[in-house]
Amino acid sequence: MDCIKQKRILFYFTPIFILGYYFWIYYWKNDEWIKTFGGNLFSILAPLIAFAILLHASRKMKKVDKVFWILLSLGCLSYSISEILWFFIENIQKREVPFPGWTDLFYIVQTVSFMSAFIYKIIKTGKGLHLIKFAFDTCIIMTVAITFSWHFIMHGIIFQSNTTPFSMMVSVSYPIGDLILLFGAISFYFGSESFFPSKVINYILISLIIQALADSAFLYLTADNIYFSGSLLDPLWSLGFLLMAISGTYARERYGQKNLMKRTKRISLKDILSIRLLLPYLSVCLLFLVMVLQNKSYNSLMIGSAVAISLVILRQIFTLLENNSLIAQYHNLTEELEQKISERTEELTVKNQQLEDVVQKMRHMAFHDVLSGLPNRRLFLEKLEQAIDAAEQHGNRLAVVFIDIDRFKNINDTLGHEFGDLLVKYVSKQMAQSLRSTDTLSRQGGDEFTILLDNIHKKEDVIPILQKLQSVVAMPITIKEKELHISLSIGVSFYPKDGRTTEELLKNADMAMYSAKEDGRNNFKFFSKDMNLQVSRKMTLENGLRSAIKNDEFILYYQPQVDIQTGKVVGVESLIRWNTREAGMVPPGEFISVAEETHLIIPMGEWVLYTACKQAKAWHDAGNNQLKLAVNLSPLQFVHEDLVKMVAHVLDETGFNPKFLELEITEGVALNDAEEAIDKMQALRNLGVRISIDDFGTGYSSFIYLKRFPINTLKIAQPFVHDLISKHSNKALVETIVSLAHSLGLTVIAEGVETHEQLVSLKEMHCDEVQGYYYSKPLTVMQFTSMIENQAKEIPLNVF
Repeated sequence: MDCIKQKRILFYFTPIFILGYYFWIYYWKNDEWIKTFGGNLFSILAPLIAFAILLHASRKMKKVDKVFWILLSLGCLSYSISEILWFFIENIQKREVPFPGWTDLFYIVQTVSFMSAFIYKIIKTGKGLHLIKFAFDTCIIMTVAITFSWHFIMHGIIFQSNTTPFSMMVSVSYPIGDLILLFGAISFYFGSESFFPSKVINYILISLIIQALADSAFLYLTADNIYFSGSLLDPLWSLGFLLMAISGTYARERYGQKNLMKRTKRISLKDILSIRLLLPYLSVCLLFLVMVLQNKSYNSLMIGSAVAISLVILRQIFTLLENNSLIAQYHNLTEELEQKISERTEELTVKNQQLEDVVQKMRHMAFHDVLSGLPNRRLFLEKLEQAIDAAEQHGNRLAVVFIDIDRFKNINDTLGHEFGDLLVKYVSKQMAQSLRSTDTLSRQGGDEFTILLDNIHKKEDVIPILQKLQSVVAMPITIKEKELHISLSIGVSFYPKDGRTTEELLKNADMAMYSAKEDGRNNFKFFSKDMNLQVSRKMTLENGLRSAIKNDEFILYYQPQVDIQTGKVVGVESLIRWNTREAGMVPPGEFISVAEETHLIIPMGEWVLYTACKQAKAWHDAGNNQLKLAVNLSPLQFVHEDLVKMVAHVLDETGFNPKFLELEITEGVALNDAEEAIDKMQALRNLGVRISIDDFGTGYSSFIYLKRFPINTLKIAQPFVHDLISKHSNKALVETIVSLAHSLGLTVIAEGVETHEQLVSLKEMHCDEVQGYYYSKPLTVMQFTSMIENQAKEIPLNVF
């Protein structure tokens, strides 16, 4: 049963039970046997109920409380046994209950059990009590109680002439037991805040007082031989046990709650005037009142009064000593508190300083780039906004410079991001040292930087600053034992000519920077309105390229490569063309650079390689099984980490013989990181494909590296062939290239051959192969197929 429900039932059952008891006694007052029979049953039932409830309440309590309630329940059980014996003797055997007898033994056991419970609880819980004051208060009240008990009860029992020693001892045990119960009640009352919640204590206190008063009245009536079984006194014992049972239900209900814990309360006027504090003094006053009301003096009352007064005096002395001790403790605590406040104040001061430092660091992190330590985009925009306001107010000009490191993406992809980060830190430091103290250098992200040049009077003032920036990175840079040549593309916009807001100035400077890149990199450009058209065209091309990949708008053209001695087609170079649905053919010079910048060249290059190999396989299957296929690799394709895997996959998918595939790379890409390039080329050669250096002579070739490169072919660039007849120096250079290539065991192909004179001259130099408009322009699949079919019929090639 739920403890709350059990408590509610018991709360209503108790008054009904007691009223029923009194009703039985009153209703059957004229029938002695029925009256005592029912009365004894009521007396048995009440302690049995209390025993069951208290034992059940102890089940889920901790050890100290469990033992306490078990001892109380055993006391109730002992009293029940005594009442059962009384019932058996009086109602069954129908004889007078002997005194002293077995019933008295179990009555005494009940008292011992109760007292054991109180002592156990006080010993286990009394550490936190004010034990001395508690002892004084208890002793004062007990002195008064003993005095009254001696005067009114025990004195008469002890000095009766007709009692035996054993009978006298049993008789005296009852008032002593009552005093012990009273002691337990008083002890619990003074220590209630540490023992149990107030309601539990109140019910225990009332229960014990009722039992003590009932026992005292019983002894007093027995001494005068006027007590009889079934008197109005009997229900009081039952009431005491039922109240004890109610206290057990309250204890079980509130077990574990905060009010079971000891609390320290501030003393108020209400506490000073409370019954608990006044009770010792009221008991002494009561003792004096009894002495005054007695007609004659009694030594017992006088002795009790003297002892009680002595205890009161000693209690007051102790209270004064305690107050002095508390005042001393208060002063000590005050000093400790002041010391702790001082220490805490100092600690908070240090913490505040640390917090300010953290805030400064966080602000620096919020407005500065982590890698370079330069102002970030947010701080740059703030400074630019302030500079615009000042320039507008004073009529000044300012410049916004947008800088990009050329080919930074290739460096990052080839050498890794850690290498790229070191390069960014180096360039940031070099540029910061070359600027004026009034200029603001910022990193926008990646390899992009911006500079705010304040107080600019004319465009020419900016040029020396830009040239200095380019010069600080012109020298070779060595990072992790790798030597790099880098350059900067720079764009500039001016306030107020090129924009009046931060967005306009940055956008236009960025546009000028891209124009510098498209114009060959490693230079600077000032913004002009014509650039808007270029950017718009570039954006249109970028969007169109993305759609072209999805919509399959690319096609391949093929330009023949001819053996210069026999005039026969020995190879073909695949060239991509873009046939838009809206504007028709777009020249490669327009969209290849955009594809490279946007990395769209990667999927485009894979498509070119796959399509060209598939077509070349078809030509091989048709009988032209010695035909070579040349495919260009863009710089971004060559440095891509999946290049070798992609080439191997295409060859596997198309089934094209790798020894007839020649991949063309520019010498600039090969020399960007020569060791990495050699490893990549060797991996491609391991697949069985051939490697050629395209546009040889236009880059920064090193003969040492050229000797180490695992290549098969050199392609002489078109500008050298174009001026082969008109410039003697070009002819000598071409002769040198051919001779060098042959000495290295390489094949030489000349590009851009357009005249018979060029062909004759190259033939005299023993060039191996040529391609150009003299033989054929780039052809569609059908045109080239027709060419090689006609070649078999010995039709001249230059008819196309």
